[in-house]
Amino acid sequence: MYVARDKDKQLYLFKDLPLRGNECWWAESGVDGTYLRLDNALFPEVTWESAPLPVSLVSASEGTA
Repeated sequence: MYVARDKDKQLYLFKDLPLRGNECWWAESGVDGTYLRLDNALFPEVTWESAPLPVSLVSASEGTA
């Protein structure tokens, strides 16, 4: 999974590595269920100019014993 920020500063989580368009990132595999809009306050280090950031999701129950 990857986090990327569009030129208009909207933040998205992508299932696969997105491609940079003129003003936004695109999911090459299609648009149905392959990305999710995130809170713009998350990942302030991710900008339009930066490359997509690889991320992992971890279940909250994985951290408990």
